[in-house]
This record gives sequence, C-alpha cells and structure tokens, in this order.
Amino acid sequence: MNSSCAIVVCDNGLGHLRRCIIIANRLRERYRHIHLYAPEHRYQKICRVFPWATGLNIILHDFSTQTSEACFRRGLGDALAWLDALPDLDSYDIVISDNLPEILSRRSDAIISAQFFWHDIYRSTTMEYGSYCEQLLSYYKPLVISCGMFAMPAVRLQARFTPVGLYKNPELVTAFRNTSPLVRTDLLVTGGTTSAARVKLLHVIDELLNSGPDCYKHVFVDPNLLPSEPPEWMIEADFSVSMYCRVKSAICRPGLGVLTDLITVGATITPVYEEANSEMVFNANCILEIMSQRFL
Repeated sequence: MNSSCAIVVCDNGLGHLRRCIIIANRLRERYRHIHLYAPEHRYQKICRVFPWATGLNIILHDFSTQTSEACFRRGLGDALAWLDALPDLDSYDIVISDNLPEILSRRSDAIISAQFFWHDIYRSTTMEYGSYCEQLLSYYKPLVISCGMFAMPAVRLQARFTPVGLYKNPELVTAFRNTSPLVRTDLLVTGGTTSAARVKLLHVIDELLNSGPDCYKHVFVDPNLLPSEPPEWMIEADFSVSMYCRVKSAICRPGLGVLTDLITVGATITPVYEEANSEMVFNANCILEIMSQRFL
C-alpha cells in the first residue's frame, strides 16, 4: 500500500484541527501517507491534549489558510490567497478540505468536511466570495461529509451531503467507559480559543466567585478566563481526558469540538454564545434540544 491523503485544515480555531486529526486517525489504515496542512504550533498544542496523535505518523506541513472574518470581508483576493501557497496536490489519492470549498479550484474531486460554510454564517462576507463558493459547489458537486447532528442547512442541501457520527476522541471514549460515576463532580466553564463570548463567561465566573461552587467539587476554567488568585475549588482547565472524565456539567461556547467531548461523557450542557454567529446559534439550539430530550 503506497496511497496518500492530504488534509487541508482551516486554521480558524483548534476545533477544526481537532476534527482533522480524528479523521486522519480513521483513515490511517487505508492510506499509508497522510499529509496534514496546518499551523505547526497549533498541531503541537493539540498533541498535548491528544497524546495518541503523535503515533499516527502524520506528515505535517506548517501551513496557514489565514481564515478569519476580516479576511472574507476584504474580498475574494484575500480569501483565496492561501491557495497560491499550496503545493501541487495532484500526487495525492484524495484531498480533504476542512470547511473551505475553494479547494475545488485546485482539486475538483476534493472531499469537503464541513459543518457550515463561512460565506453562509458571516453576514460580512463579500458577495463575490460567497458567489464563488456557491458556483464551485454547484458545478463540482463534491462529497460533503458532516456530523449529521450539527450540520447546518446550507451543508445539508449539498447534492452529495453525507452525514457521519460525531468525531469522538477515541482515548476519551475508552477512559470514560472505565470511569466511575462517583468521580463526576465538577463543572467546566469554557469559551474555547475565541474571545467572542468572553464578556458573558466572565460574568458567569463572577457569579461563581460570589456564590461558590454550589453542588460541584471543582470548577474548571479556561486559562484566559481564570482569575489571578482563584479559590482552591477553581482550577485551570487543561482539557485532558482525565479532566473530561470528571465533568458533570458545562457552561460553554458551543463549538463542535467541546460539545463532542461533553456529549461523550454525558455532561449537562448550558451554551453561552454571541448572537451574531449563526453557527453558534444553530449549535446552541441543537444542544438545547438534545438536553430537553434527555429529561423527558
């Protein structure tokens, strides 16, 4: 077997890279060489949370798509600039693009991994970029894989939309299966790597500092949200497997990565998010529906 696969990671947040590494893990028996195009510093950070990822023999290419709302707002040229930095992709048996349909201009048979499309969720995105992506999707009709539970309508409407299960951390699945319910005593407060919901989450933390941990033994908090002198029961979150196995409930910005880990451990989830982001609104509504069904 000498087949190869390229995975191009949208570098807006760690959740995208997390999902791509789990995809790489699932593909390693089919493809001898898996090339991952992602920022090296973010890859190293993920490997500290997913130590098993270092054993995947991934060939890492330090690469950035520079994906941001500001980039899309500036116009088509800036939005597509990352394509010029990519090497020739013709030698790969398959190419997977995370959230970025413009890869189809380089590999018309590329597979798109997406829960949403940037041109669909950002109102500030230029019409030119949105039209370009829609034309590519309409003409090439790529295979679009997506976690069915959280796939947004624009993704579901694709001609070859293929729902898949959640991209669960295999190490967490195994560890939680062997964890006693008695150790699930803690609360997690997290906004991920973005600052979009920071003000709301700081308010949550202030309320906890005033009222105490209530029924929880400990409260895990993002490093960038943790007070300078926290009480003993408030601990810096490291997002390790052992931490998640202790989490009973969470107050979080509903990015798919953290939601997947919390669903894996059966935690009760309260979403906190910015109303202007339609992906966060959609994910929050999905998770509230899941939570309501649990208590029927």
